[in-house]
Amino acid sequence: MIKKLRLKNVVALIGFYLFLLTSVSVFAQSKTVTGTVTDAATGQSLPGVTIRVSNTGKISTTDLNGKYSVSADASSTLVFSYIGFVNQEITVGNKSVINPKMGVNTKSLSEVVVIGYGTAKRSDLTGSVSSVSAATIAKVPVVTVDQALQGRAAGVQVTNNDASPGGNISVLIRGTGSLAPGANGPLYVVDGYPLNAGGINNINPSDIASIDVLKDASSTAIYGIRAANGVVIVTTKKGRKDGVQISLDAYNAFQSRPKTYDLLNAQQFATLANQQAADDPAKQFTVLQNWKNPASLTNADWQKAIYRPGLTQNYSLAIRGGSDKVQTAASVGYYDQKGIVLGSYFKRISLGLNMDYQPFKWLKSSTSAKYTYQNTLNPFGTSVSSSGLGVIAQLPPTLDGGSNVTSQISDGNGNYGFYNPIYSFVAKYGNPIYSINTNKYTNINQFLLTNTSLEATIFDGLKIKTNAGVTITGNNNSYFSPQDDRLVNQYGSLAGATQNAAYNQGVSNGFDWLWENTLSYDKTFGKHTINFVAGVSQQQLTTNGISGSGVPPNSVIKDLSQVRTGTLVLNSSAQVVQSLASLFARLNYTFDEKYIITGTIRRDGSSKFAEGHQYGTFPSGAIAWKVKQESFLKDADWLSEFKLRGSYGAVGNQGAIPVYQFEALYSAGLSASSSGNLGYPFGKTGGGNGAYQSGIAAIQPANPNLRWETDYQTDIGTDLSFLKGNLNLTVDYFDRKSKDFLLPISVSPQTGFLTESKNVGTMDNKGFEFAVNYNHTIRDFRFGTTVTLSVIKNTLTSLTSGVNFLTNPITTPGMNGQIALPGNGWTTFTETNIGQPVGEFYGYKSLGIIQSTAQLNALNAAAKAKGFDYYQQAATSPGDRLYQDTNGDGHITADDQISLGSPQPKFFGGLNLDGSYKAFDFNLYFYGAFGNKILNYEENSLETFQNRTFAGIENISQEYYTNAWTPTNPSNKYARIIYNDNPVGNSLPSSAWIENGSFLKLKNFTVGYTFPTTMIKKLAVSRLRLYASTQNLFTITKYKGLDPEIGAQGGYATQNGVDNGTYPSSRFYTVGLNVTF
Repeated sequence: MIKKLRLKNVVALIGFYLFLLTSVSVFAQSKTVTGTVTDAATGQSLPGVTIRVSNTGKISTTDLNGKYSVSADASSTLVFSYIGFVNQEITVGNKSVINPKMGVNTKSLSEVVVIGYGTAKRSDLTGSVSSVSAATIAKVPVVTVDQALQGRAAGVQVTNNDASPGGNISVLIRGTGSLAPGANGPLYVVDGYPLNAGGINNINPSDIASIDVLKDASSTAIYGIRAANGVVIVTTKKGRKDGVQISLDAYNAFQSRPKTYDLLNAQQFATLANQQAADDPAKQFTVLQNWKNPASLTNADWQKAIYRPGLTQNYSLAIRGGSDKVQTAASVGYYDQKGIVLGSYFKRISLGLNMDYQPFKWLKSSTSAKYTYQNTLNPFGTSVSSSGLGVIAQLPPTLDGGSNVTSQISDGNGNYGFYNPIYSFVAKYGNPIYSINTNKYTNINQFLLTNTSLEATIFDGLKIKTNAGVTITGNNNSYFSPQDDRLVNQYGSLAGATQNAAYNQGVSNGFDWLWENTLSYDKTFGKHTINFVAGVSQQQLTTNGISGSGVPPNSVIKDLSQVRTGTLVLNSSAQVVQSLASLFARLNYTFDEKYIITGTIRRDGSSKFAEGHQYGTFPSGAIAWKVKQESFLKDADWLSEFKLRGSYGAVGNQGAIPVYQFEALYSAGLSASSSGNLGYPFGKTGGGNGAYQSGIAAIQPANPNLRWETDYQTDIGTDLSFLKGNLNLTVDYFDRKSKDFLLPISVSPQTGFLTESKNVGTMDNKGFEFAVNYNHTIRDFRFGTTVTLSVIKNTLTSLTSGVNFLTNPITTPGMNGQIALPGNGWTTFTETNIGQPVGEFYGYKSLGIIQSTAQLNALNAAAKAKGFDYYQQAATSPGDRLYQDTNGDGHITADDQISLGSPQPKFFGGLNLDGSYKAFDFNLYFYGAFGNKILNYEENSLETFQNRTFAGIENISQEYYTNAWTPTNPSNKYARIIYNDNPVGNSLPSSAWIENGSFLKLKNFTVGYTFPTTMIKKLAVSRLRLYASTQNLFTITKYKGLDPEIGAQGGYATQNGVDNGTYPSSRFYTVGLNVTF
């Protein structure tokens, strides 16, 4: 297990490192150099230009009039840089005044981007690659790499599945290509290391130099069997040759309480309960005696108790420096977020080190190391079960009644109110505040990535490189519930108490190693340029896990070894090994700087598949034509770049295949039959599970013919640049065909199994991507805007094995991270049909509310004429929801359910506006998704007086309470309020709960000020910027829920767009600084 490093040790190491760098500096006589920086085209002065002294690392900036002053010696080189302009490097020599004239950057498409096993000029790319720079990331306080991609890379859909600290984020590149859980995420490559273990969230965003997103098959094929969902290449910041630079980025943020639901108070709730009891002819519904006087009840505001203001602090310290031979970058980061939900938090400590060493002109090495410690807790999760956050709004708003010591949620003296056992008609909930304050949770993750490469130049253009690294991960997840005799004696087991303390713990670790060797050749012969790379790769991941439970002493314990003797139960233990062996090659040929051809091939062998099916080959090809280089356009000054490109290739997805899926599996102690009996009925003489004998049972049939999912992708695109590089446009059309996706298919019960995993279907994702960037400078004002827009249409094109459509959940409801929804029709709330998008909402078409007995009698009479007893339900009455008879048979059944819309947006994108005026800068970032539907399951729950498991009553919304149908209030939208909805089905999945999910959010608004060097010179600071920002300032939407940004739950593509009470988002108010020494 990786040990947590103490912060004081980290500071000491950084101090020692700084001492080493500064102690070897060469001191030379310096002088003051001054001047004015101007625009070469207009002659206007340029404020905010960065001037770096090459050999000392000192940094200065021009003032409001473009003037600067810097200390340098004769051997120094001054590097002038400004966004949108070409960098200038001027040697000082004997000059004391230097007045550079900076020209606009007219070669924006010639920037270097990182691709698989190499780099390339953007103008030479034949594939589709989107890039996000460090400057872009620095403008928005993001917690993870994923967040930095949202709206900034065309074709990349980033969704916050929940807004909890360190919460889950889903990333889709060019749509959904698989139906397997968690199988649609991209491959992340950090400094050349493909991440098998750990997550991209372990990388501190402040350490990132660039992010390059490979989207088409031409770009991704070199990663073969793992590249179907795209590849995200993350490059971290390196050292520098010209002196030491220290930078500190810090911010603190306040998060406001979230928007909450308007619910009934105790008096309204009790009044409604009394009415229901009075109207119940069977007298099955009764209330407590003291509820007869609602005015005497104490109100329990659960939302107020559970939500709080959030606080966040983030600090990143980096030191970069070196010489011509050695360049080093070291960093330490600390992030601490206290969430807006009681008990939720996310803490991260990160350390980073990059070192490049070139002892000889022909030999160089590179070493990268990253360590992260994370501590995360969201005690409510995102489910709708009694332990989920979605249930908070539904809790009855009073604790009065019975023998409660207190009727308050908490009285401040250690006493908590509970729903007493005699609340026979109230859903059996515990007190979530008690659980958070009393129970102890641990969820600690540690991550270590080390990677070292050695590269030698054999002769001009020919290089060999070896790269080796390891990733080590560790997780410790535990739950401790102490014994509480007061709770047991007073409230009993229905309050959630047990006589003994309880402890559960799961521990896992992973060890992943990588070894790659490549040969590259890069040479130009006249009009011919060849770029070639070939290599071999081996990677293996070994994971170990163990979990157990027991009865510990009544105090917090560290691990299972402290559990009392004889009470330890080992729930599971496992070791899993996954291996990948690969050969790959890529050839890029350019003729006359106009015509480019790229060919890529990779052959992978994976241990996830049976012998005979372990190896696959993934080829791709691409062409590009630089039209601007042709004679008929070469003199067109209005056009800076014009390139056409196209590609086609095949890539794989083995992420959809669990390990050992092809083998027959057995397990001890599980049920040997499908009846729910535990074990074998040998020697059984009476009823009850205790009469069964334990044994070993087959739990999975062998399937040696399983293979990976394969994507065949076509891409046609163009890159254009106008106005001397100030206006850039990229457009892509893509057609992504996914084949052989994996699904559990029902099999004959005679096999002894319910399902068998098979490659059964194909799916298409077609669409367009647009990215526009514009920069302009007028005197002291600089303005830039970036727009991305993605249009994607997803379609299930075929299914085999006799399957015509897919419903959700595919397997047992509530298992394996799927949404836990109750029965009565809710187990099939989505359906995927051939010719339609994945995960469409399916249910009944609501026609409003039945208004009268006459209307109901007419419906029933028509149903009886066709041989049915009634139109809808036997208990249906005026005030109940009316459903459409879609198939026209005169009676409402499951066959009348229809498509109610898709959760997938028709298009999504981002708008980024940034600019500066003299020393001030600003940034506005918008993100939106349009044309998607949301299943507002939380609203359904708040319009159902009956508990969703049909075991009592719970709270409802004020809107429903005020507007529900009554004989004197004939609403056509809100059904009547009843304590037992089960016989009539008003809350069934229907169009009543489907809403327009389109939204536009102002995700970030930042204003900053950079102090002139004349003001901060005495502080020994070369640059100081202060800024204030706000996130989630406003949202434009018609959706009635708390937040329309809702992703896939549990990683299932068929469970997208369901609002079941996930962790809400709210506004952040941030102040921060950027300091460079």
